[in-house]
Amino acid sequence: MPCRILCLSHLAWEERLFQRPQQLMTRFAAQGHDVLYLALYSSRRWLRSPAEREHTVGPGGRARNLPFVPLSGRSRLAFSLSSRLVERHGRRHFAGTGGKRVLWLQHPSYLDAIARIPHDVLVYDCMDPFGAFNASARGTAEQERELLGRADVVFTGGRSLHRQREGMNPRMHCFPSGIDFDHFAGAAGDGPVAPEIARLKKPVLGYFGAVDERIDWRLLREVCAARPEWSVALVGPLVGMDRAPVAAPNLHVLGGRAFADLPGYLRGFDVATIPWLVNDLTRFMSPTKTPEYLASGCPVVSTAVPDVVADYGDAVGIAKTAEDFVARCEDALARGKGPARKPDASKTWDETAAEMMEIVEGL
Repeated sequence: MPCRILCLSHLAWEERLFQRPQQLMTRFAAQGHDVLYLALYSSRRWLRSPAEREHTVGPGGRARNLPFVPLSGRSRLAFSLSSRLVERHGRRHFAGTGGKRVLWLQHPSYLDAIARIPHDVLVYDCMDPFGAFNASARGTAEQERELLGRADVVFTGGRSLHRQREGMNPRMHCFPSGIDFDHFAGAAGDGPVAPEIARLKKPVLGYFGAVDERIDWRLLREVCAARPEWSVALVGPLVGMDRAPVAAPNLHVLGGRAFADLPGYLRGFDVATIPWLVNDLTRFMSPTKTPEYLASGCPVVSTAVPDVVADYGDAVGIAKTAEDFVARCEDALARGKGPARKPDASKTWDETAAEMMEIVEGL
């Protein structure tokens, strides 16, 4: 019998950052489960963009972006009111009969919902080390520890994250981020290149994803200075900043683009890059973009993010300094692009969602 899944997420449902929660819920809806995805975002954005409030998930699921009550970032009462709004929508979804009620939490800030939304199974999909983000609320790490102990099952988003939390729940399963292989493999063949990339001076070192605190701006500044004839393109929304901290003439910050359009950008990259800092935040992350880049046949260069080294070190050029980064990019340019490839370490999102749901249904 299909389940009723209520996903409470920290990520608004949008096309510019179609990430792990969106990928999974789309697959669960395609499997026939009744999916409702709820997230909170700024009341200003909610008022200005009515078209962003409601989305279809797969063949029959739904997603709603709900507004934070003003001052939710400063007032505990306002944040509580925002949470109650989410919980009211969630209880409606679980009202009535039919199907196992699966409360699926993507972030520990929804801890209080456990007591307020009746459910049959509690899932915590731990995709990132949330307590390490600069913008994380005080107490996030403590909330996560409690959630890890209370969940019926925990899924972790990578081997380092899993290892750090091992033993906190008896039913913990490691599921590194999957890949929409067919979507990105299309970039290995002939087709249009996004105009913003096509007009840049070659070669193009590209990146797509959130442009946020994980980016090593010092490294990018040094790379741009070392090779002024190269173009460095960042495709993704700015998060936590109004503008990029680096203003090099050959650095191009293009903003967020729809997930459906990413192959057109990737097709124009000569080298796909992961220029992340290696710190307490990123050392427990497994970047989804790694297998997506590799699927396109594009050579990949990354800083020494532990999960990238462990899972893809044989296929990705690894650099520890800006000088290394430039050298690895030169090696990649000399090799050129190859055919689409699915790394052995990667599963498709369809495979990941099917295995997760088999575990949930067996509880």
